Amino acid sequence: MKRLLSITICMILIYSLFCSFTFALETNGQIDLYEVFSNKKDKAKTEVGSQIYKWSMYLPDDAMIFKSERANYFRMSTNSYQASVTLEINKNESELTLEDLLYKIQNNSRDDIDFWGWGDKEFSVDIVKENGRQPYIRIVKTDQDYDYILVDEAAEEFRDYIENRIYIANNYIYDLTVRMSGEFYREHKEMFEKLVSSFKPYFDKNNPRIKDLSDSVSISREYKNTSYGWKLMISPYWKVKGVPNARYQKFSRVYTDEELNQEDKSLKEKKDEDMKNIENLTVSLISSAQQGETAEKWAQKEIEFLKDNYNSRVYEIIKSESKTGKNFDAYELIVKYNTITNNPYIVHNLYVIGNGYKYLVSAKINEKKYNDENTKANYKKMIDSFKLDRSCLSKMLGKIVAAETLMDLNAVKELKMKKYDFKTKVTKSWNVSKEGFGEDYYYDRFIGFSDDFDFWGSEGVKNYENISAFEPNSNINLDMFAGLNANDMHEIITKEVEAYKDDDEIKMGLAQVKIQSTQHNGAEIYCIEKEYDLEKIQQFVSKDKTKNYDLKNIFNEYKYIIKIDKDIFTEKISIPVANMTDKNKEKIQKIWKNTVINKMNYGNIKYAWKTHKLEEFDDKSQKN
Repeated sequence: MKRLLSITICMILIYSLFCSFTFALETNGQIDLYEVFSNKKDKAKTEVGSQIYKWSMYLPDDAMIFKSERANYFRMSTNSYQASVTLEINKNESELTLEDLLYKIQNNSRDDIDFWGWGDKEFSVDIVKENGRQPYIRIVKTDQDYDYILVDEAAEEFRDYIENRIYIANNYIYDLTVRMSGEFYREHKEMFEKLVSSFKPYFDKNNPRIKDLSDSVSISREYKNTSYGWKLMISPYWKVKGVPNARYQKFSRVYTDEELNQEDKSLKEKKDEDMKNIENLTVSLISSAQQGETAEKWAQKEIEFLKDNYNSRVYEIIKSESKTGKNFDAYELIVKYNTITNNPYIVHNLYVIGNGYKYLVSAKINEKKYNDENTKANYKKMIDSFKLDRSCLSKMLGKIVAAETLMDLNAVKELKMKKYDFKTKVTKSWNVSKEGFGEDYYYDRFIGFSDDFDFWGSEGVKNYENISAFEPNSNINLDMFAGLNANDMHEIITKEVEAYKDDDEIKMGLAQVKIQSTQHNGAEIYCIEKEYDLEKIQQFVSKDKTKNYDLKNIFNEYKYIIKIDKDIFTEKISIPVANMTDKNKEKIQKIWKNTVINKMNYGNIKYAWKTHKLEEFDDKSQKN
């Protein structure tokens, strides 16, 4: 029986090899290995392009196409043409014409801005308008690098020939660059012309000979994280973002207009863009699971965290229920957030416990997109496809401990200065910084102190000290300052409240400022509070859709300024409006109640506060 089986297998292998050989046998008797081992479908492709960005061009037989994270960027090289091709596509947001664009390039060069990059030597710049073809800007140049290596005629002979063709079509700007070896170009100008002139800002969906660059992501495919033991199905036109097999694995859409021009936008513009176009999916291994821990218990803690740290007006729980998995325990939680007014977004979380670990699958999407049934179904399909696979667990993977399982985050710790006797109490959940002004720390929060320099008087700070702390759960930030300041207290407060006088939100009643003062044993004390009225903000933006507030980036502020003789002590507490809850207000009040200066607890004394109006601190009234 075994002998018969062996003979059968041998016959099948011989037959398969014979079929491949006869298929690939050419008239000269040689075997084309490309034909034997490659996809016959791709062999027939003579063009390459993108149906998303609507372009196509000639694809040489030996062309190599390079991968790129940017869907609007294409790069190809071909040895038979001794050439390389690059194409960059940008949104024509300013609705430029070719003449406008040429004028812009001209002005850039006039301002001594190297628009095309170092090393280019332009010989021809023109707008070409041919009958029956899309007009374009044509720029002929050569590679200037050779002038630094070779001498005169040799440099002229060997330098690369480069041609830029810039098209405007489909509301995009297509910047095509074809570079060919100079020596080869002089003997094969017709080949260069064939390659560069094959570009079209048009994609023929019915042409079977076009290799569509989107076809590798245009279908659903399985992604396996072979480090952390999980897998899911990635939907069409989604990509893995960042390093594959990461502990925090992010996925994002591929072909979207929002990703165009991201390289050139400022950090603020990118944040504004992200605010408008929230759309991503992440899978994270959070930590090892504790004995007896369930997905439901974990999710309920998250819900309590939400209630404690987010104002009830900025979120709504849409769905909260247990889910069953084949080899894991799961809980589903869907929350709608209104932290960005007029632009709510959905967070769809799946809490999973299995393989001895805690996994969080989280999708975030703008509500307008989420309300589209197809988009919602697409997200649900990806999340529901999540599975654990022990065969994908790395042999290096061990215990991943969460800090909160090793320490009591609610335990009290003292926050104090070294030189001055100025301190308060917080909990171990707070991160502390004592490194000085302007340090970038904790969750990419940048704390700037320029607004507080007025406390130290016009001569600057003498013998100052500062300490800062931040609580990640509530997003409360605490800054404490101490230093020498001989200025009058009224003058100090006048400078401090100056910004409030021209504050538009205060003038419109969207925020309130409260100024109080008192004295105790020779110490002058001021309390300045600025609080936003969330209900009024929401009413205001509901009437005017052009107005928008990111409630995570506008802050309620509470400042206590104590002047004792020539020393001044300042405690500034701020919290995002989105995180303003009764529980967090108690945390803020406790900070002041535990404030000690020179061994006296100033926060725990019952004062007779005097209320002030902003007008009292007008510079003119001060002079009078």
